[in-house]
Amino acid sequence: MKAVLSTGAVVIGVLLLATSLVWGLVFPASAGWTEEKSLRLRDLKARAHVLSSQNAAASDKPSMHGGENGADKKAEYDKVRAELEALDAELQGKIEAPEAAASILRYSGIAFVIAGALAVYTSKG
Repeated sequence: MKAVLSTGAVVIGVLLLATSLVWGLVFPASAGWTEEKSLRLRDLKARAHVLSSQNAAASDKPSMHGGENGADKKAEYDKVRAELEALDAELQGKIEAPEAAASILRYSGIAFVIAGALAVYTSKG
């Protein structure tokens, strides 16, 4: 009975390791990320860059005779930056989710293989 359990642990460990290797192919990070979100992220990055430079220029040279209002630029930049950070956090979550699952499978598989190998070694000794 010990031999069956120890061999079973090794087999389960190897299966978990094999599953961790193909996990990224079965559940890709791009599954929940659309082309629209990608385009929106790109546009937000470009807009944040432009607003950052405009905000710096407006605050460096305030003008009472018109021109760009630094407070308005700052408010618009903060709004764009908040949306950019939210979208970027969503992207990072989509990227890290398959990696985390594969990591759990990998280390579980290693633990099963080691436990099964130790059981086989102690039962023969």
